[in-house]
Amino acid sequence: MSYYDTPTKLLHKGMALTVSVQVLLSFFMEPPELGKVHEQLELQLFEAHEWVGIAAALIVIAHVAYSLISSGNASWRTLFPWLTGEGCCKLLGELKQVGSWFKQGLPHPDKSHTLASAVHGAGVLLVLFQGLTGGCLFLGIAESGAMSKGIEEVKEMHEVFGMLIIAYLVLHIVAAIWHQRLGHDVISRIK
Repeated sequence: MSYYDTPTKLLHKGMALTVSVQVLLSFFMEPPELGKVHEQLELQLFEAHEWVGIAAALIVIAHVAYSLISSGNASWRTLFPWLTGEGCCKLLGELKQVGSWFKQGLPHPDKSHTLASAVHGAGVLLVLFQGLTGGCLFLGIAESGAMSKGIEEVKEMHEVFGMLIIAYLVLHIVAAIWHQRLGHDVISRIK
């Protein structure tokens, strides 16, 4: 039997693809702004960002919903261990070992599964937050770029959390490469 079931693998691939495309689009697009003239390509990339964002939000909502009915390695108890007493104790125990990683090396994911799962759950929550703020922006920004003060604040949060997602993606990839180099073969679990 595979480590992750097929729905989990498909949802992970969908999130990885849509979030990566979102990040790339964010480097080149320009949202509409009052009184500012944009090149057509910048606005088209912004529109693509909106539509790929809707797809990403739907995928992450499906991922959270699936975690509620799954009993495997992608269940809500696994992704969000801090929500149960047992999971919280396991997580705290594994967090105490983080300092030893730099001397003894990164543990196999099976020996530090709760922390790895919590990191994945945090990524799901980051993308969910981006989807929710992005949805507010989709509905709250006029084509002219006009927006209320509240939507301006949501826009700022969306931008800050976008940077957190970029950092998460980079660290997630680095951790996967580090595990692979140590022979842990984590990539075959999710592909």
